[in-house]
Amino acid sequence: MGYRSQLVDGRRPERQARCRSMCPGYWPLVTGIVFCCVLVTGHWSLATAFGAQRPSLFRGVVVADSPLGVRVVSVEESSQASLADLRPDDVIIRIHGQEVHSLDEFATLSTALKGRTVEADVLVFRNGNPHELLLHLYSYPILREWGVEFVPDHDVRFAEPRVGLDYWRRLGRGFEQAGKPAEALDAYLNGLHNVPTDAATALTVSRLFSTVSQQRLKDGALAEGIASLNNAVLVMRKLFDYPLSSEELQAIKQQLEETLRTLRQVSEKASKRR
Repeated sequence: MGYRSQLVDGRRPERQARCRSMCPGYWPLVTGIVFCCVLVTGHWSLATAFGAQRPSLFRGVVVADSPLGVRVVSVEESSQASLADLRPDDVIIRIHGQEVHSLDEFATLSTALKGRTVEADVLVFRNGNPHELLLHLYSYPILREWGVEFVPDHDVRFAEPRVGLDYWRRLGRGFEQAGKPAEALDAYLNGLHNVPTDAATALTVSRLFSTVSQQRLKDGALAEGIASLNNAVLVMRKLFDYPLSSEELQAIKQQLEETLRTLRQVSEKASKRR
């Protein structure tokens, strides 16, 4: 039996069965939420989470002139460009659909993209052959572990990941106490960026995504509300790959019920306007 057939939705069938038995009301709620999302918006899509200030896509990249475009001299280790597989001696010839012929054009384009673009297609020549890359500012740890696109605060770095997690969790609690769930969500996501396997932080993140989603939906911001809801469901589904207590499972179920009620209210309002 092949690997694909042994997995269902990213987890093994026996783990899915265990999840259903531990929280039997979860799966019907998810189905109801997906149905309401389609009913309200007409589609089910993943949107970018709340992000911090956006640095340059080419942060940590040193380039020089080249007859074809600009040659990459060096790429800072662990930078977004390095994680996207940009390498020394690559020759950049196109960025975000625009051709690059000189250092001046590279500087102008990279400056124009800074703060306004979180991802860009880059075409390079590598060993004489064209090679396409996607440079982005999303957190690779969160993207890999939870499937959520989030732009972390790249300017705040910690030598010890747990120290970073504790810092951002304290900040998140402060924002929650101040009644600022969107800012709290941003802080907890930054903490998860440092330690992506921390299930307790992920559970808080899913709850805050749901809270922000309900606020956006009640305010009539359907696109933003559905985007936050998508992320909440993504994180919740992946949380079942972790050991969860009965209290945590009950919290997830309650969160889903509250979100479903909000979606139904929004759907009823949308139907009345038609």
